[in-house]
Amino acid sequence: MKKVFIPVLIVKLLFLSSVVSHADSPITSTKFYETYLDVKMVQRAQLEGVMGFEIAEFLTSPENPIDVKAAVINALSWRFEGKNNAELYMYYLGLLYHVSILELDTNFLSADETFCLGYLMVMDNYFHPENAIPLLEEAYKVMKDSFTVSIILALAKAQIILTEDWCEVWKLTERVLENSALKQDLRPEAKKIIVDYMILYKDYCK
Repeated sequence: MKKVFIPVLIVKLLFLSSVVSHADSPITSTKFYETYLDVKMVQRAQLEGVMGFEIAEFLTSPENPIDVKAAVINALSWRFEGKNNAELYMYYLGLLYHVSILELDTNFLSADETFCLGYLMVMDNYFHPENAIPLLEEAYKVMKDSFTVSIILALAKAQIILTEDWCEVWKLTERVLENSALKQDLRPEAKKIIVDYMILYKDYCK
């Protein structure tokens, strides 16, 4: 994968502010974790809302499916004033790979870890989804056959253009839905939650 310097992205994530609220938005309104509440780690993430060692370990383990990891992150949720779960996960990864956070980049990370860090970033600060896009795109290059990875990247991109083009917000989702080559690795009920919200933007495609 192309090297992406993570600390710079984290700094932007923590210190940039926004003048407009998107509380009703693709990232904050698609609570698909609700269909994964039979998974104990999703329950824990929903209850605690904060990255802990066991959640970080779960996200890093190659034994756990990517859709369940996404559900855990979705369950950690968001907050108007922001969260720091991405930063906490970055510290965990630094300890795991024996590097400081200043040295941490995507050359150290698996595609799953890169995806998880990117998704955490956009959930932490949905005002600035553009900071997560480089990580999500790097993960997508390796896992481009994953519906889960593709739809999360689409939601992050939709968040960026939310104030510009509502039709394109839908089309980003539609292109993923129409890609028959994707492995359907997200639960159908979870997919429905995402589509039921995103299709609201279809009315603006005139």
